[in-house]
Amino acid sequence: MTFNKTSEKGLQEGWTRATFILRRDYLKRLKASAYWERKKIKEVIDEALGLYLKRKRQKQRRPIDNR
Repeated sequence: MTFNKTSEKGLQEGWTRATFILRRDYLKRLKASAYWERKKIKEVIDEALGLYLKRKRQKQRRPIDNR
């Protein structure tokens, strides 16, 4: 069964919307990078997060015990 969340409405498969709080200077630099690389801000963020996560080793999370 497939259902759409409003945070995913109108987006490609595998994408969702999220709200984040970040430093103003980071946003300024992200916008400048996007402008000079002729990319959308979301493309620059996706690329940056992809590179960051590629370096990280994924740890298995223990299941939450809901007794």
